[in-house]
Amino acid sequence: MVNRENLTVFDTRKYPVRPHIGVGILLIRNNQLLLVKRKFNPDAGYWSIPGGHLDLGEKIEVAAVREASEETGFKVKVSRLAGIIDKIMYDNEGKIEYHYVLINYFVEQIEGDKNQQPNAADDALEAHFVPFDQLKSYKLTESLIELLKQLKIGYE
Repeated sequence: MVNRENLTVFDTRKYPVRPHIGVGILLIRNNQLLLVKRKFNPDAGYWSIPGGHLDLGEKIEVAAVREASEETGFKVKVSRLAGIIDKIMYDNEGKIEYHYVLINYFVEQIEGDKNQQPNAADDALEAHFVPFDQLKSYKLTESLIELLKQLKIGYE
């Protein structure tokens, strides 16, 4: 029998020994992109697309649907791959502090009112749709800026 009180819990996301897999969703409505303000590091306080970690044994598209629901309350389905981004962040000493491979999907809302506003929850402090022409006025994560440039959305 394992005495759980004596176990040390390690957060393997910070200073990882291997990359982690993250998933993100792009939900577009009326030339606006759904954004969330991140609650936790990396990038706490920055705006990004909804997303999170792939769980062990979980298929990546299932994770995308789950993360959309957890962070915004939207029921979605994956329509197609949007892009894959490497997110590697270094600390002041040059050590890798975070390393993610981010797999991002375009999604479509499948339930509820199509004018429904997002309900920020889980890892999101705030959530709302932002017009493409206003994206540059938000404090976006570097990885989202890279993805938007690849997709030619707001950063042509």
